Amino acid sequence: MNEEEDLAVLIYKSSKTAKAREAAAAATAMATEQTNASSEAHQTTSTRKRSSANVSDNNTSAKAAKRQSLSKRERRLSFEEHGGGKHAPKKVARKKFRYECSADGCTNEVQTGGVCRRHGAKKFRYECSADGCTNIVVSRGICVKHGAKIKRCSSEGCTNIVIKGGVCIRHGAKVKVKQCSSEGCTNQAKNGGVCIRHGAKVKPKKCSSVGCTNGAVKGGVCIKHGAKVKRCSSEGCTKVVIQGGVCVKHGAKLKRCSSEGCTNKARQGGVCLRHGAKVKRCSTEGCTNHVVQGGVCKRHGAKVKYVMQQRRMH
Repeated sequence: MNEEEDLAVLIYKSSKTAKAREAAAAATAMATEQTNASSEAHQTTSTRKRSSANVSDNNTSAKAAKRQSLSKRERRLSFEEHGGGKHAPKKVARKKFRYECSADGCTNEVQTGGVCRRHGAKKFRYECSADGCTNIVVSRGICVKHGAKIKRCSSEGCTNIVIKGGVCIRHGAKVKVKQCSSEGCTNQAKNGGVCIRHGAKVKPKKCSSVGCTNGAVKGGVCIKHGAKVKRCSSEGCTKVVIQGGVCVKHGAKLKRCSSEGCTNKARQGGVCLRHGAKVKRCSTEGCTNHVVQGGVCKRHGAKVKYVMQQRRMH
């Protein structure tokens, strides 16, 4: 009996261990199946993403290539083949048109009335609102004479108009002016990049009165035909004002020669002719007279009609 009982116990234990082993094997099989399924799902999603990305990249590259090919085609095609259609150039160079003066042989640009300024076009300007005043408006519809306020130089005792930086030209305001292109010359260029000294031709304005050859002084006319010039404020004096409202005779100060004891008028470099001021001499051989006009003196053809008339009037 004891042997049979022992045998039964052994059979029971072996069956129990066999069941436990089977359960463990089933559990491991289930775990491996789950892991395999998750890895397969991950691989499928990643492959899908990769395939979609590859497709999009292919589409973009195809579009870019198509654009490039179209642009090349458009460049190759000429304007005449398309007849000025879609492929016509957008920007077309246009010539600037301008109206020319109606005067015969004049190519200047029209200003007003179909003519240029040379042939009578009047330049528009605002005139002072004061009765009988033709001065240019400076501020608030009036000129300086009738109360327009303007900035004065900040230097003490200076009444000049401000040019730049709160000061006038005399006290340091720098103004850009074209200088003569000749070497070592600091004169202002008048015409052709040079000054009058180095060949710039400047035509003096003549009096607008018929038959008059005098130079215009003011308003397009000479003194003889009504140009107003400031006269000396001393009673009975008709000479032209030089400085401070008076002529030289009545106190206008002129620059005198810097040499001691000399009262002559300074010509150049602060000295008079006697003390070394350089002046142009007549170009005629053997002549030492001063140049008056055109490189010659009065004796050799310089015209002094206008100068003589002014002297007679004064």
